[in-house]
Amino acid sequence: MNKSITLSQITTSIFDGKHGDCENLKGSGLYFISVKDLSDYNINYYNAREITPNDFEQNYKRTNLEEGDTIYANTGDTIGKSIFVKNNKLVSKTSFQKSIAVLKPNINIIEPRYLYYLMKYETPRLRKVATGSGQKNLLLSTMRDFKVTIHDRKRQKQICSLLGLLDDKIEINNKINDELENMAKTIYDYWFLQFEFPNEEGKPYKSSGGKMIWNEVLKREIPEGWDVQTLENLGNLIMGQSPKSTSYNNKKEGLPLINGAAELQKDKIEITKYTSEPTRICKKEDLIFCIRATIGNINYADKSYCLGRGVGAFRVTEKEYVEYMFLTLRNILNMYNKILTGSIIVGITKEDLLQQNIIKPKNDVITQFYNKVHFMAEKMKSIKKENQELTALRDFLLPLLMNGQVGFKEDKA
Repeated sequence: MNKSITLSQITTSIFDGKHGDCENLKGSGLYFISVKDLSDYNINYYNAREITPNDFEQNYKRTNLEEGDTIYANTGDTIGKSIFVKNNKLVSKTSFQKSIAVLKPNINIIEPRYLYYLMKYETPRLRKVATGSGQKNLLLSTMRDFKVTIHDRKRQKQICSLLGLLDDKIEINNKINDELENMAKTIYDYWFLQFEFPNEEGKPYKSSGGKMIWNEVLKREIPEGWDVQTLENLGNLIMGQSPKSTSYNNKKEGLPLINGAAELQKDKIEITKYTSEPTRICKKEDLIFCIRATIGNINYADKSYCLGRGVGAFRVTEKEYVEYMFLTLRNILNMYNKILTGSIIVGITKEDLLQQNIIKPKNDVITQFYNKVHFMAEKMKSIKKENQELTALRDFLLPLLMNGQVGFKEDKA
């Protein structure tokens, strides 16, 4: 039997993060998370802010994140971005900015994971009650008084079991991709930062006495026969330009539009708008990345996209350089992300990128690297595609299960 009830009645608390800033302290291991740090299934701590113990303690008291909580973005276009919190060592070291709310389930009434699915299901209605003349905000009072309909405990568990299978598989796939990405990065760092690529005898080049030559541009030694070139000599850089807003549509007419981190995420590309008058266009296999506000989030294009103002794309001249340039660009973007954090500068210019000095290894080393890591990149693309299909299935089933359009076999029995 379904029951109408408010969110405050099925939770023990609903709070957002700190209204104000915190003092940074790199290396503290205490985090101050914003919406940009939320992926689909977990928090991405890689570029997250670390803060002082005093600021963290005051902030953590407010939300007190625990296993079973639901994290829910409550500001602007990100309203509804959510995570179901599972137990890990960083849960007790995580606090939030005010753009994120934490909902704690009343376990006497509701299954914790069911609350997470309920919030995803109710997101369209919650967005409609958000207020603000410019950027919309979902007030805590609005959330607490928001009326929902919940299933009985048995049906809650059934829904969590079915949708949970899909989400757990997606999460496993993401972990596989993280491991593959870390393996590729380790090889890259070993070969092109430490210069320990295999020499002719298969031994690490530099530590085995490989000849190093001073490079005046980099002010450091690099392997003999290697060169230094700017980004513009290694491919074509395409900077995004927003199309006319009158050309936007959600009917899949024209090209899918990527404006920034909302669409270009670490694990996937999520499209909500299309444009019938595309401006700057990337092609399949181009490297696309965020250049404004959230800097980074580099990914491979799986097809052609229109590039909005917040993204750029790079098309390598030589195919065997694609994985090398993916990891090189990621390092460059991470550098800019750290430099520009807290700055009034909100983006990277075309000139910034084109003048980046990049080591160009000898062709035979690039070929070896390509042969070693290309299959990893292809496997990662395959897994991302599978996750898109699993996500589409979950999103298709969610409303059908929540509104009772489909049931379970035991119901007939």
